[in-house]
Amino acid sequence: MNEQRTAHVRGPRGQAFADLVRGLAPEHILCVSLDISKYFHVVMIHNGLGEIVTPPFDIDIYQSGFDQLCQAIQRAKAATQAQVVLVGMEPTSHYFENLARHLLQQAQPVKLINSFAVKQNREQHLMRREKTDQIDVAAIGDLLRRGEGTPYHPAAGIYLQVQQLDRVRLGKVKLAGILKNQIIGHLDRIFPGLLILDEAAQRRSAPLFNTDFWHCQTLQDLIRVCPNPHTLSTLTPKQLVQAFHAQHRRLGLVTAAKIIAQARKTLLPDAELAAIRCELLHHDLALLEAVQTHLTQLESRLAELVAHTPYHIWAKLKGLSVVQVASLAAAIGDPANYTDASRIFRRSGLVSGRNDSGNHQRKGKGNHILKTGDVYLRRALMSAVATLILHQSVLARYSQHLQVTKPAGVARVATARKTIGILWAVLRDQSSNTLITGKGVVM
Repeated sequence: MNEQRTAHVRGPRGQAFADLVRGLAPEHILCVSLDISKYFHVVMIHNGLGEIVTPPFDIDIYQSGFDQLCQAIQRAKAATQAQVVLVGMEPTSHYFENLARHLLQQAQPVKLINSFAVKQNREQHLMRREKTDQIDVAAIGDLLRRGEGTPYHPAAGIYLQVQQLDRVRLGKVKLAGILKNQIIGHLDRIFPGLLILDEAAQRRSAPLFNTDFWHCQTLQDLIRVCPNPHTLSTLTPKQLVQAFHAQHRRLGLVTAAKIIAQARKTLLPDAELAAIRCELLHHDLALLEAVQTHLTQLESRLAELVAHTPYHIWAKLKGLSVVQVASLAAAIGDPANYTDASRIFRRSGLVSGRNDSGNHQRKGKGNHILKTGDVYLRRALMSAVATLILHQSVLARYSQHLQVTKPAGVARVATARKTIGILWAVLRDQSSNTLITGKGVVM
C-alpha cells in the first residue's frame, strides 16, 4: 500500500495540516471563518480549541468591509499571539471570489470549506432545524480548526479567460434552450399539429416532416417566411414557393403543396391570437439567432485559448470536442495546482451513496450521488464521460461491466473516476496515442 496514503488517517490533506500545526499550542492557532452571502458576510474568529476570540460580526462587500476584516484579524492575532492564521469560507456561487482574492494578495491563504460538509457538521451538532448565519459560521470554523477544506487557487491569466468565457457560454446555452422552448410554445398555438414531438402521438398521426424540428431546414425556413396557417391555407404552392425565394430560401412545389395541405386540415386558432403570437415568434427567432451567433464566437475564442494550454492534447481524443475540453479546462484550471487525478475528482463532488457502519444495505441501491463539489467540474466531467464511452472501447467495456454488478449511480461515478485518471495521464504525458488502462489500445 502507498505510504503516502497511510501516513495520516485523512490522507495527504490531513498530513499537510498536521505538519502546519505540529508543536503549536491550540491557543496559538487562529481560525477565521466566514459565512458568505451576496451583500454582506458574517465573520467569527476563534482559536484552535474553539474558544471564541472575536464574536460574530458582519462586514459589507466594499473596501470598508475588507479593511474591517483585516483589522479584526490583526487584533485577534496580537491578543492570542497566534503563529498560524487559518481562513475558511464556503465557495458560495461567485460571491466569495473577490474577497478570497484580496486575502491572497495580503499573503493570507484561504481554504474553501465544502457546503455539504458544513451541512453535515450542523447535523452532527444536533442543529438540523436551525439555520442562522451565526450557526453556519460556527460550523465552518469547527471544520476549519480540524484541518478540513481545500486551498483556494484562483484562476489567472489564460485560465481565468477560459473560465469566464465558458461560464458565459453555459449561460447562453441555457438561454438558447429557453428560447427554443418558447418558440415551440408559439408554434403550438399558431399552427396546431405542425410539430408532433411525442413518439406515441407520432405513431397515431404522422408529422409533416420526420426529421427533428431543429435540424429540418424547411421547417426552420417556414416559421420565418409564413408560419400562420390562416395565410398558408389561402396560398397556392407556386405562391408559397415564390415567398420562400423572395427571402432567398429553397422550396419545391411538392413540398409547398404538402405544407399548404397541412394548413388546410388544421383546426385554425383564433386569428388575433395567431397574429400576436406570430409577432412574438419573430422576436424570439431574432433573439435566438443573436444568442447562437454569440455562442459561435465564444466557442471560437475558447478553442483559440485552449490551443495555448496543455489541455489541447485532449482535443485529439476520440469522443471529446473542443468545447468539452474547454469546459473541463475552465473547471479544473491550471494543472500545476494538482499533483494527481484524485484531487481533481474530489473537487467534482462525485461520490456514490455510502453505506452506514460498513453494512451493505441493498448494495447501495436507492442512495443518491452526493453533490458536494464544484458543479462546473461535475457537469463538464459527466459530459465528457457520456461521449467518451461511445468512442473508447476500454471505457465502454469498463462501464458495461460495472452496470452488471453495481447500481447505476455507482457505475457512473466509478466510470467518471476512471475517465479523469486517464485524462490526467494523457495531460501529464502530453500523449494521446495509448490508453493507459490497456496496452496497445488506441485512445
